[in-house]
Amino acid sequence: MKRTKLLVVVFLMIPVLYYGQSNNEIVKEVQKLLLENYIILDKAKETNIHLDKLIDENYFRKFKNPREFAKALSKEIQKITKDRHLNVAPPRPPRPQRTSSEFVERHLRNMVQFRSRGFGELNLFEGNVAYVNLIGFRREDLSKVDDIMSLFSTADAIIIDLRENGGGSVLGEYWSSYFFKEGIHLNSRYTRVTNKTVDYLTEKVKGRKRLDMPIFILTSSFSFSAAEAFAYDLQSRKRATIIGESTGGGAHPVNFIPLPKGFGLIVPDSESLNPITKTNWEGTGVIPDVKTSKEEALNKGKELAKIAAKKYRETPFNTLKTILDKKNISIADENKINELFSLLLERKHLEDFMINNMGYSYLDTESVIAALAIFKSNLKFFPNSPNAHDSYAEALAKNKQNKLALKHYKKAVELAKKNSDRSLNYFVETLEKFKKENNLD
Repeated sequence: MKRTKLLVVVFLMIPVLYYGQSNNEIVKEVQKLLLENYIILDKAKETNIHLDKLIDENYFRKFKNPREFAKALSKEIQKITKDRHLNVAPPRPPRPQRTSSEFVERHLRNMVQFRSRGFGELNLFEGNVAYVNLIGFRREDLSKVDDIMSLFSTADAIIIDLRENGGGSVLGEYWSSYFFKEGIHLNSRYTRVTNKTVDYLTEKVKGRKRLDMPIFILTSSFSFSAAEAFAYDLQSRKRATIIGESTGGGAHPVNFIPLPKGFGLIVPDSESLNPITKTNWEGTGVIPDVKTSKEEALNKGKELAKIAAKKYRETPFNTLKTILDKKNISIADENKINELFSLLLERKHLEDFMINNMGYSYLDTESVIAALAIFKSNLKFFPNSPNAHDSYAEALAKNKQNKLALKHYKKAVELAKKNSDRSLNYFVETLEKFKKENNLD
């Protein structure tokens, strides 16, 4: 009877002992991989000392559930490394058998889940401020960046909400390219295993770059990894204002390495390096320029973005008015006027007919010098416009420059005929009237 009890106890203990040994084997494999791959070798060695102690104490033998074991092992590793990227993944559960009739329902459910993790709300707030909520950086959403930047092509500021963004792929590097010239060194990545550094530069985009539009990025303690990289890169070059909470602090890109029995090691084998700060946000997070709670970040963003948008929109016009109000306009002033009109046209704050109307607003108040400068600049941007030549001719005539005025009146008619312009008769009549009044051929 005693022998029978002993046999029962022995057989009952075998699965527990086997599973405990299996856990320790996985821990030892993790230790080996940390020494070979983890970006901070000193931390890998320190972590392994800690894990050796736990193995000696039979700490991991008590975990029979794979998910609980993976969670416990990850927790112990992170106690030393403080690296939230470094994790042990449990085996994937077996897929349940499904009938073919469940395909549509399953597909629709997966599609809804997939679409909920990328770009979220898009809006245009008061003050012509664009708002984009991005929940995750996904490679599949790269093309959406072009669509969104096109949608907000006339916005005067943009708020990018990363408060619920846990990271993802390289989408942020492409989006950043909209806010910098091509070839700007955004960041670098050093990989320990290869001992190589790769530089990431801004690239050509499909849409119009917004090189000086005010940018505001909302963050929280949940914002992590690729979301932090995007915010950090723009902040380091003073291209964006960060509003909210310090982010999670994960600056080490990861690699997935299979482990025995279906487990996996998610190990940071690289580190991000910023060319401006010469460091990264690992452990510290991205520190906001304007500190506030996650809940108040959007309201603060709206407030600051509205002010910045107004300044962005009005500054070129105020500079232009200062020049046009001068009694005499120099060649340098004319060059500055051309520069300002170029900027305003690029931003879509002006259309061609608006420049023409601006010229007449000065001509109607007898500010002929200012009108001449405006119409001359308009002609530079729209040399094939009959109306641009006709308007410039009218200002020249008012300034008693009849010979030059005649040249442009004739050019207006020439272009109108060539383009089959519907206002051809008007241009012809204006020319003939001018010639008659001034006895010109």
